[in-house]
Amino acid sequence: MPGHSGQIGPGSPLWDMPLSGKKNKTGQKGTNPAAENRSFQQPCDAFTVGEYFLAAQNFLIRDYSDILCRAVTSLADNCGRIQALDISLEKHGAFYHPLKITIATQFSPPLYLVLNGAVKEPGLSLVKTEFQSLENMASRVVPSFIPRVFGAGEIRSAKRIVAFFLGEWFVGFCEFHVTRTPNGNQVAVWRDDDTHMVISWHQAARIYEKIAYILTAYYDLHTGHEIYPWHHAAGDFVAAAGDLQIWDVRLITVRGTAPVVDAEQLASASGAHLLSCLVFYFLNLTLRMRLDRLDGTGPMVFLPQIVLDATIKGVFTALDHRSNELMGAGAEDPPVPADICHVFVDLVNGFSQAQLTDIMVNLVEAWPPDAAELELVHENLLPHCAGICKALKRP
Repeated sequence: MPGHSGQIGPGSPLWDMPLSGKKNKTGQKGTNPAAENRSFQQPCDAFTVGEYFLAAQNFLIRDYSDILCRAVTSLADNCGRIQALDISLEKHGAFYHPLKITIATQFSPPLYLVLNGAVKEPGLSLVKTEFQSLENMASRVVPSFIPRVFGAGEIRSAKRIVAFFLGEWFVGFCEFHVTRTPNGNQVAVWRDDDTHMVISWHQAARIYEKIAYILTAYYDLHTGHEIYPWHHAAGDFVAAAGDLQIWDVRLITVRGTAPVVDAEQLASASGAHLLSCLVFYFLNLTLRMRLDRLDGTGPMVFLPQIVLDATIKGVFTALDHRSNELMGAGAEDPPVPADICHVFVDLVNGFSQAQLTDIMVNLVEAWPPDAAELELVHENLLPHCAGICKALKRP
């Protein structure tokens, strides 16, 4: 588990430590309606690290072994019998406590899976929702940028329900965040050995460009639905350095999809509707892409202009690939207009900077109320809109 090397078992001080790292307040109860149906849950009775490991073991070996076998056979052909499982607690997220599962088999190299687990709401309800979202989107883009998932279920312990779903672990991919350095804010990639690799903004731009590409690849042009919510601070995207420091990126979570604006407010499923939704998606994305927290949990920061330029490039590369059928779109998608990039640029260039700013202000007003985030956005909105106009202006 984080900050500890070696095995943990009964008798270890960490085994009996609360999974949250702190004791819950006595008598504290949740108000989520879904939680009320789980009447035997005891929020005041701390669920321990050891109990969580045992629940995971029971999920993989006792109650849902068929899911584990299905995952193993999908990752490796003719791998033989499973010889050992290693379960490692990787982090404590807002909703899940992800476990890295290392599998030793007879005939294949080690195999890796992630077991995402939740012990309280809203994570318990989100497990089913996210598993279904990932499963539904599995073949929408080829090659895929999201993890394959193999099954989900619940374990009932003496204290509570624990919900899990088993998915693909992206080997070699690491979380990254903005960090403070003597040379100002830069991006640090968090290696698996607990060291950080600080990279230049030029290198980081490749990561942000790929993030925008991925989100636009999965964006539904015809309904206006995007992958949402997501946030850099949550570590939702992971990156791996390839040849010549060309970064590859994956999205490890799909908590749901939603339109940026209510589709009913727009006219119809016409070309004008498609472009209107795309404008809102694009402008909203350019802002979201520039928000992170220092080291993932520190103060909110607004990322530099190079991230905006990378975002715009990623969006238009994805649109171009979709219009030219260079990525495998789902069968439910009608063809994307071949001239969508040119038409879209002309449309956005038709707005003045003041008009773009007004649109942005209205979009931000619909965001969830996060005071630190909103204050930062409003401080940077005018130069941000100026940056969009500059980037899209044709010579």
